Amino acid sequence: MKRKSVRKVLVNGTAYLFSVVLLLSMVAAPVIASVSANSVGTYHIKDNSILNKDIRPNKISSSRIKNNTILNRDIHANVISSSRIRNGTIANADISGSAAISDSKISYSTKTGHLSIPVAELSPAREYYDYYKVNSLYMDTGLGWFYAPVQLPQGAVITKLRYNAYDNTGSYYTSTWLYEISNSNPNHSNEMAKLTTQSTANSSSWRPLSTTTISYATIDNKNYAYALAVYLGGPGSLYAGNIVIEYTYTTPGG
Repeated sequence: MKRKSVRKVLVNGTAYLFSVVLLLSMVAAPVIASVSANSVGTYHIKDNSILNKDIRPNKISSSRIKNNTILNRDIHANVISSSRIRNGTIANADISGSAAISDSKISYSTKTGHLSIPVAELSPAREYYDYYKVNSLYMDTGLGWFYAPVQLPQGAVITKLRYNAYDNTGSYYTSTWLYEISNSNPNHSNEMAKLTTQSTANSSSWRPLSTTTISYATIDNKNYAYALAVYLGGPGSLYAGNIVIEYTYTTPGG
């Protein structure tokens, strides 16, 4: 082949190759541009296509997830474990709708809780009472009624009421009541449990009274408020101590 012909072939081939590269660049540019930050949504992800091996530990944060883009169907069963999620990286806004994490995927367990109410929380029914209150409560003169609010989670079930009391009087007694008060009618209340030293006087030590007999045991904060009442029947060796409410509640997790 003549030298002039070879040169012509090389020039034409180079021009052709350059045209092909230019054309491919023009086609690929929109595709590359389309995969920009926060642009990949659930419709880009094949169902059950994301596995543990595809995710480097601690590499996916909330700032990299477009709101409402990750759905249940995008995540292969049991592939994302707690060890692969950095604290604070997945926010509510990253999870689409109530169906994203359904109740059927959450395990629940019943646990026991305790609410301790110190005598410092008890308020007198009358301002003129002559009493003393620090770690325990007693009357200097006369008798008195004292009250404290009870705050428990909705749906909790009260299982026990405990009352620490000291009664060495022989004639007076102290009692505590747990009761619920109707939100619609404050004049209506129900007694839930009661403890008293009336039959256990003349004791020179603190007595931990308790009962598991609880009426209306399930907490219904929508319709009722809850409170404690403590009664001290007179002065002298008659003291009220702390009160403990034991209850069960249901919570997510084991």
